Amino acid sequence: RHGSEEKLAADPINHLFDVYVKVNADAEEDPAIHDAARAYFKKMEDGDEAALALWRRFRSMSIEKYQTTYARLGVHFDVYSGESQVGDGVARAMAMLQDTGLLTEDDKGGKIVDLTAHRLDRAVVQKTDGATLYITRDIGAAIQRHEEYAFDKIIYVVSTEQDYYLKQLFKIIELLGLPYADRFQHINYGLVKGMSTRKGTVVFLDDLLDECASKMHSVMRANEEKYQGIADPEHTADVLGMSAILIQDMSAKRIKDYTFNWDRMLSSEGDTGPYLQYTHARLCSLERRVAVGVNPDADMALLTEDAAHSIISLIASYPDVLSAALVSMEPCNIVQYLF
Repeated sequence: RHGSEEKLAADPINHLFDVYVKVNADAEEDPAIHDAARAYFKKMEDGDEAALALWRRFRSMSIEKYQTTYARLGVHFDVYSGESQVGDGVARAMAMLQDTGLLTEDDKGGKIVDLTAHRLDRAVVQKTDGATLYITRDIGAAIQRHEEYAFDKIIYVVSTEQDYYLKQLFKIIELLGLPYADRFQHINYGLVKGMSTRKGTVVFLDDLLDECASKMHSVMRANEEKYQGIADPEHTADVLGMSAILIQDMSAKRIKDYTFNWDRMLSSEGDTGPYLQYTHARLCSLERRVAVGVNPDADMALLTEDAAHSIISLIASYPDVLSAALVSMEPCNIVQYLF
């Protein structure tokens, strides 16, 4: 429905997203589409090879795109694995829920875990047609991940919109009596509001990176003399654009929503990524011009000025700032330190 092999080959992610939007629009007119989707999902869970082959293909295309985009940001993940790959962990999770007496049936024949005694709602873990839900697969995934990694801590980095869901998940894991139930942690974050690019209101990270690089390139070209001295303008613009995005995203507490603002983000003044890069470039330039290397035998007693003491104290505090950020899981601590 709405699919095109030609468009899929040319631009997999945007085409899959386009199909997704159109099918959801169709479903608003014809609710039977939701039933068809649920039936198709059940076929996947039941091991229908044709359905699974299509899913594997789309999943592979998605991961290839993730890897390319993350590499651009200097980010690497060892494993790409999600709840959709849990396999027999789902059946094991259901059996454990049954054995511990947590599983009950609702009035429609679905399977639930009643968490009302723990100030949480009832969690549906199996629909009336026998299909599972995210929470069922996440329970199975948690068990399998401990078997595979024997983790000291497992951190779920998911937006604040899923706070309640993860409270339910962690409570079920605790009620199952798993000995590692206290090792689960949710690191949540707020939303970015008001984002739009030339391509519309839904923003893909690649488009955002491209647009930031393009805008920084225009700023750089405003000074033609300096521009001619840049060895690789495209790369420099890309780095500046990424800095602008990263610093805007990480300059406040992660739980806070913030409004996206092109002008503030790309400014070379104030607490922005380009300003940090500009300051670093100036320091490097000073280092080159002065041509004084680090002297490990320097007489530190000569550093008597208050400004020197302040700067030494500030630089020496970096390991503590880093340690504190690892405890609080707040990148903003490091960003504020840099400023």
